[in-house]
Amino acid sequence: MYKYNFLLLMAGWLFLWSCAGSNATTMEYRSATTAVRSERDLKKGEEYALKALDMEMHANDARVAYFLAIEIYKPRRNWEEMNRMLDIAITRNPEQSLERPFRLDDGSIVKTIADAVPIYKDQIWMNAFNQTVELVDAEKFDEAIKKISFAKTVLKKVDNYTTSCLLNIQIDNRDAAKEDLKMALILEPNNYRVLQIAGDLAQEDGNLVQAKEYYEKALVNTEDKNELIQSLVYINVELEDYEKAISLSDDLLANNPDDPDVYFNVGVIYQRLGSDFYDSAVEEYKGLINQEKPSASSIQSAYSLCIKSLDMVKLALNYFMDSSMLEVEDNPETDTAMAEMKRIRKNIKDIYILSIEQIAANNKVNLD
Repeated sequence: MYKYNFLLLMAGWLFLWSCAGSNATTMEYRSATTAVRSERDLKKGEEYALKALDMEMHANDARVAYFLAIEIYKPRRNWEEMNRMLDIAITRNPEQSLERPFRLDDGSIVKTIADAVPIYKDQIWMNAFNQTVELVDAEKFDEAIKKISFAKTVLKKVDNYTTSCLLNIQIDNRDAAKEDLKMALILEPNNYRVLQIAGDLAQEDGNLVQAKEYYEKALVNTEDKNELIQSLVYINVELEDYEKAISLSDDLLANNPDDPDVYFNVGVIYQRLGSDFYDSAVEEYKGLINQEKPSASSIQSAYSLCIKSLDMVKLALNYFMDSSMLEVEDNPETDTAMAEMKRIRKNIKDIYILSIEQIAANNKVNLD
């Protein structure tokens, strides 16, 4: 008798365990599948499936959430809910077998939740990312940020964070941009595009040493070096490492010996730097001539800025002239740039340097 009761009790436990397991089913879930697969009634199927999803019998059952994702929300193109249900499915029972296995193009068969969810998540992500690109092209930046924020919840891809970073820069939310960049660097610390963006942000913040480090690291992780070398030329000039800047310029031009655009772009770098030094020199000169007895240091400072500006302007002019010689047709932009550099060169030499040298002589200051 005892043995008989024990067997009945064991049978009851086995029954309860099977009901709570992945093979369990309920009237709600059966009604949901019938509504969708036989009656083509997604609304009715969703109502029954959502009820089944919350039932204790399906607590460890991935089928209900997967069914909602693939057979209800995917046809509706409700990507947010589809993604949420896939997350629930993979959490509840990743190793559960699919009710409806499917074959991929390469012939392999997808049989489990763990195998299927990444495939569908990749489709959702691609859809969200493409929509982000379309919104960016339409200059709907706020909507684009919302869409790429959703993409972040689908898959952790570096493209999410680089895109979000650039969007936040576009709308002048630099704090959010830096957070995105931080995550991108964690995901792919050697990604040259991430490192390049990090260098750009550091440069804009005035952190030239850090910018240089990012650019140099990016340089060894890509074959597309031109833009990075141009940035490094600018950084090294700003850091007054002129030998390095000139060496990098030579490397850039050696790799593109017949490209007038490269010569022009290098010229623009030195033009910008020459103009910056020139503006600073003019300001110091104005202060100098307003002093009854200028100090030796102020005279030397104004003179040094003029010499730096002159050096940069000469380099810029040479590169613009090289670009002009390589151009097949006349380029008004190059002609204008050359004329501007010649004008500034003349002003520096014939006005400012001569005047500062005279001020130095009057005050018995030796210029370096």
